[in-house]
Amino acid sequence: MTSEKMHQEVQFVFEKMLELLDEVAPALKPQFLGLREVFTQGKLDKERVKNLLSSSPLKEQIPELVKAFSLYNMLLNIVEERHSVDSDAMGLIEGMIKELKAEGYERDDVLEVLEELRFYPVFTAHPTESRRRTFLESHHEISTDLERIFHQGDAKEAHEHLRYRLMLLWKSHLVRNEKIEVLFELDNLLYIIESSMLKSAVKVCSEVERLVEAPLKRSPIRLGSWIGGDRDGNPYVTNEVMTRVMKIQHEMIISHYIGKIERLIRELSIASDLCEPSLGLLESLERESSELENSAAKLHKNEPFRAKLILMKKKLQNRLIFVNYASDMEFVYKIPKELIEDIDLVLESLDSLSGKYLREFRNLVLLTGFHLMKLDFREHRDAIRDAISEIFSLLGYSDSDFGQLPPSKRAEILDRALSLPRLNLNALLGRVSHQSEEIISAFLRIEWAKENISEEIIDSFIISMTQDSTDLLAVLWLAKQSGLWREGQRTRISISPLFETIEDLQKAGMIMEELAKNPHYALYLRDHQGIQEIMIGYSDSSKDGGIFTSNFSLNRAVYHLTELEEKLGIKFRLFHGRGGSVSRGGGTLESALMASPAKSVAGVLKTTEQGEVISSKYLNPLICDFNFSSTIAALLKKSVYDRFGKRIDCGKSDRFTSVMQGVSEASYKAYRRLVYETEGFMDYFKEATPIGFIQKLNIGSRPSKRKETHRVEDLRAIPWVFAWTQNRSIIPAWFGVGSGLESVALAGGEEILKECYGECPFFKTTLDNIAQALLKVDLDVASLYNEFVEDGEVRERIWGMIQEEYQKTLHWILYVRGERELLENERVLRESILLRRPYLTALNLFQIELIKKYRASSYEKQQERIIEQISSTIVGIAQGVRNTG
Repeated sequence: MTSEKMHQEVQFVFEKMLELLDEVAPALKPQFLGLREVFTQGKLDKERVKNLLSSSPLKEQIPELVKAFSLYNMLLNIVEERHSVDSDAMGLIEGMIKELKAEGYERDDVLEVLEELRFYPVFTAHPTESRRRTFLESHHEISTDLERIFHQGDAKEAHEHLRYRLMLLWKSHLVRNEKIEVLFELDNLLYIIESSMLKSAVKVCSEVERLVEAPLKRSPIRLGSWIGGDRDGNPYVTNEVMTRVMKIQHEMIISHYIGKIERLIRELSIASDLCEPSLGLLESLERESSELENSAAKLHKNEPFRAKLILMKKKLQNRLIFVNYASDMEFVYKIPKELIEDIDLVLESLDSLSGKYLREFRNLVLLTGFHLMKLDFREHRDAIRDAISEIFSLLGYSDSDFGQLPPSKRAEILDRALSLPRLNLNALLGRVSHQSEEIISAFLRIEWAKENISEEIIDSFIISMTQDSTDLLAVLWLAKQSGLWREGQRTRISISPLFETIEDLQKAGMIMEELAKNPHYALYLRDHQGIQEIMIGYSDSSKDGGIFTSNFSLNRAVYHLTELEEKLGIKFRLFHGRGGSVSRGGGTLESALMASPAKSVAGVLKTTEQGEVISSKYLNPLICDFNFSSTIAALLKKSVYDRFGKRIDCGKSDRFTSVMQGVSEASYKAYRRLVYETEGFMDYFKEATPIGFIQKLNIGSRPSKRKETHRVEDLRAIPWVFAWTQNRSIIPAWFGVGSGLESVALAGGEEILKECYGECPFFKTTLDNIAQALLKVDLDVASLYNEFVEDGEVRERIWGMIQEEYQKTLHWILYVRGERELLENERVLRESILLRRPYLTALNLFQIELIKKYRASSYEKQQERIIEQISSTIVGIAQGVRNTG
């Protein structure tokens, strides 16, 4: 950390941590300082560590030491976040416009692209946010305290509040005792949305409006969510839960609007003789005057703006009733457009200063509508197939073996079924299994929500593990029967395949060609304005083929899809299923954007924001401002390049593509050899990582497996990555890369690897992300977990493979990046990662000791107590590593 100010804050929070220990546990302070000193000295001295951990006083203090190191990791994260962003976040978009102008683009052309941009972050319930809401709130408030202490001169009160928050955290459990439910996950997200996200997004909307010098027609930011809609393998996401989530979102945003209008009612006391209202506003008041109560009616002539706002408030209050109302209502906003029209009616009579906050309110309505966040619905292809198989068997369209038929035969049956008149899906309820009823009812609930809450409340129907075109045709049949697709009308649902494995990514283009030729799907695409959303999965493809092959396959799939667009006359809207860790597509979004193939963005970026990444990017208002602004700025640059034909990708026939193909093939073989072909690997994984304890953590509503098997394929990508991160080997983020680079180098390609790194943005970004992950690896620590593996032969064989590949990967990454040590050219980032290492090492060693204690324990009550302590170490390590899953 080179920043002097950052150094000051690091020292400050360290002193605060010691002050806390002096107050709550004086005997702990020497141990905290002593362990910190031992683990700052570089290579792990295993003998010294063994002696330290065998001392009785330290053994007794492990639970408190875990909390101390975990809290300090949290404080370090807060300091780093505060110094990681540009303080003039709102200037980033205008700065990008100037940069593009300097490159030769006309300002008007750039502004035209800016006006059409759409950034669509989709917040998922993926369980890698290991902290409770208590800790999220504290994180937020401590960051504010530091801002007041160091920049606002409000030190005394802020010092006291910081002490207060640290004391409360010390007396709080790091992990939840109760099992988290879907609505708890929603509550966490809504806290962040209310605390910072809405304000920051509206700021960006206002900045874009200022730059284009015209009222916005649509918001450049749209918010999305999977919480309550992602039922792939999650039995707790039922139709009832989904409906409840949609209603909560609606109620929250309408109540938020009412609060905003109440403030505007108090403020806009403008008199009609000092500011003449427009004829349209006066006519509106005349039509609606009967809805004003007596006291408000008196305002009609003297304070018309206030009177109109009172009427708008009443319509919004009626909106809360309307959702559950059996009959129609008269005085209510049916759609957000009606509210926007009323806002515009008031604005047209106000000068720019008087209308400042009403314009902000207008942008808020454009941003969140009556739905707050668009909910995506996700289900596994097998669940859809099973339901269609049962329904078609009942209706006589096929026998019950529909799901076992070859794709061509399934397509033939679906084509016949799609040619038939629409059915009443309600008539099937009570005649099929509970599982099939859930699928049928989901479509009926979605149709109800679009009618009664908002047309925008739900859009994408995502089919996970899509394998062929019939997976989409099956959803199209259900959409037709539910009225979500009526031929000749604008379709109300986006049918979105999710390609996750390496093989499925390679087939994506072929599947899209088949669908474009299908007469029924072609009609659907016409009714969907020729847009086909495709979700591409980073996490399962990485688990399937390793980090480099995953990234390369994704890049090639995107490239080929963009090439296919013109041929098919379809616009593919890509949805990037990224995670926080490098092995799940994490890394800098801006660099990933610029490294993506030409024409692959074209103004729209839809991407998942998962787990702890949500809080790290959006919890602090200043960081939230920066992330929204920097993303729009980067999206603008990439979209201008895409619009006007500037290529910075490696292209199709470029010699670098064959180089990366060679790296990918050798990397894939090395990764598959370890993970899928090495006998005893899954047993090794279960014993050398704390996966068993991770599966007991109360950090997500979703089970850690899709099926109860012992195969790698059926383990979810998140706990897979989480477990390897905990034992500090982090193999999903780098394994196989060394073999891939070496294979090209040994074939005489050493220099071309360097050229490729210097000239190909995709290759550079991929290797830079892997380099960052490699610095977080600590094989000295991982070797201690390795000792838990009982089969000696399996242990030595697999550990040998890991060590060999690590050294190979480290060597070639350093060579290609031209460094002597990892991140040598990015000193601030390097020091930030290394700063946490001693505290992480301590937490790892506590975890190892507790696992030993658990295994030696002979009775249940003691084991439960130890599991709780192990869970605390998992949370603490996650805090230190940050990108956990």
